[in-house]
Amino acid sequence: MAASKKIELIQKTYELLKETAPDDLKIRDIAKACSCTPTVVYKHFEDLDDLIRFGCVHFLEDYIRETMKIVNENMDPLEMLIIMWDEFSKCAFQNVDVYLHLFWGRYRSQLGDTIFDYYHLFPDHWQVMGGLFTSTFFNSEIKERNYTIVRRASAVGYFHHTETKLISDMQCYLMHGILMDYRNSYRQPGKAEEGQKLFMQTLRSQIQHYCIK
Repeated sequence: MAASKKIELIQKTYELLKETAPDDLKIRDIAKACSCTPTVVYKHFEDLDDLIRFGCVHFLEDYIRETMKIVNENMDPLEMLIIMWDEFSKCAFQNVDVYLHLFWGRYRSQLGDTIFDYYHLFPDHWQVMGGLFTSTFFNSEIKERNYTIVRRASAVGYFHHTETKLISDMQCYLMHGILMDYRNSYRQPGKAEEGQKLFMQTLRSQIQHYCIK
């Protein structure tokens, strides 16, 4: 019973986050949506941030699920890199505030642990992940996550070894910078798609510049 209430609180928080930025969401709003009191919320979560962090992780489901439908550990590493950024950016520009909090904000340091705990609360929501994807998705540092994939592309000759870290970091800075540019407008019609298109065009240009084969 306790687990079901915790799951309900996470799901309701996720729904509220679709319309409300994490910084603007109040515990009384979540409690009201779940027909309970703030005291009940605190029985299941350390504080409001703890609950909101789980609600934010809920937004990663589509990214992880769709990515794993397309990629596998045996595919061309450069193709994998582009697909993973494409799927990430689709979700990120639809939910800019959430993704900024998860990967660049105050939830970043606990992201890996939260994903792990979330995965056990919702075991049927995500497909079984292999070794590469477990190390990628459960890593709270987006630079390390991306470097894992870029390094694989470098190992088969797409990039000079000495430039691998630079290429990877530039891609992460690019994502962060464009997300920040769209933070105040992404909910407007067409803006999320515009931001995602701009990111992917710039990413492909960067890859083409550094690619050596």
